[in-house]
Amino acid sequence: MSRPIAKTVILFSLIIILVSACRPAATAVPATATAVSPPAAVPSCTPAVVATAVPPTKTAVLPTAVAVSSPAATETPIPPAEATSVPTKVADAPVRDVITVDTVGQVERSHTLSGHSGRVMSLAFSGDGAYVASSSVDGTIRVWEVGSGQNAHTFRKSVNEAITGDIAFSPDGRWLACANAIWDLESEQVVQTPVRGQCGAVAFSPEGSLLAIAVAGQPIKLWDVPAGQMARTLETQDDNTAFHIAFAPDGGLLAASGLGGTVRLWDVESGRVARTLEYSYQLGVHDMAFSPDGTTLASGGTDSKVRLWDVGSGEALHTLGLRDGLFGVSFSPDGTILATAGGMGGVRLLDVKAGKALRTLKHDDELMAVAFSPDGTLLASAGYDGRVYLWGLAR
Repeated sequence: MSRPIAKTVILFSLIIILVSACRPAATAVPATATAVSPPAAVPSCTPAVVATAVPPTKTAVLPTAVAVSSPAATETPIPPAEATSVPTKVADAPVRDVITVDTVGQVERSHTLSGHSGRVMSLAFSGDGAYVASSSVDGTIRVWEVGSGQNAHTFRKSVNEAITGDIAFSPDGRWLACANAIWDLESEQVVQTPVRGQCGAVAFSPEGSLLAIAVAGQPIKLWDVPAGQMARTLETQDDNTAFHIAFAPDGGLLAASGLGGTVRLWDVESGRVARTLEYSYQLGVHDMAFSPDGTTLASGGTDSKVRLWDVGSGEALHTLGLRDGLFGVSFSPDGTILATAGGMGGVRLLDVKAGKALRTLKHDDELMAVAFSPDGTLLASAGYDGRVYLWGLAR
């Protein structure tokens, strides 16, 4: 064998030996094994062996990635933290402990809501107590946030309801109604028009399906709210003028007060008068309200007296003489206190069971309306000065 041939054989053998030596490293790193080919690549075999440490390095990265995700997991309590701000906001609102017979001495004025340019004739709280609405002879209805005292909505009435002008929230708080319009509070749009171009007294039934409407000189109408149409009218009377109407808590009776010196109790289902509460002489009965349990009805009017009636028998339980007329009455949610508004006397708080006065909340001008909040923590009053006053227990 010639020397060149022998050198070639020896070199080829060395290449085979070196390639064989590189194969174990290639199996440890499958991705780099294909890179081993010509002799020039042979020096890369040694680094390839070192590269076997790469997979552990990569697997070590995975725990690191998991550890990175852990801080994100700790952010999950953030939504509850935001939710806890709601009670804080409520605590900042002028909502205090419940007004009771034992705590009336601690009641003080908490907010004065200004915005109307004329006297306020009617007040109403939303079912959750978050809002109070006021209707004024300035042609507007304002909805106020109880917590902040801010004017949340302002609606303009198509008719200036100077004498009557009741307003009522639907039980679910979705709608606000007067006789000639029902507004959607979210969109601030009129969604239904029960009685066009007329004003009067209104009241939602406890479940919210009916809106009772009393317009001067006309029979009382029952408006079907879900259907958006008139359901029926109640039995016609000689004097159909009603200053105020109110459903009993169970929705079975509807009370109506007016000029004839009577309060009529209507059976809602039959549409007929179930009972008439008679005064001793002709006068205007401006307002009345059912007690929360439905057993007692309070009424007051131009004789400056408030009467408490037994709904079942129609008998007068108490008669309390006040001064300067009486335009508004409202029971506390527990039924133990009756608030009255009238003339220059301010808001009088009466003990229903004892039939006696507890306290008077002074006002600088004549009052026309008064209303307890649904939870009994606040009392709203309003009248000739166009302002709405919120009263609650001192902190």
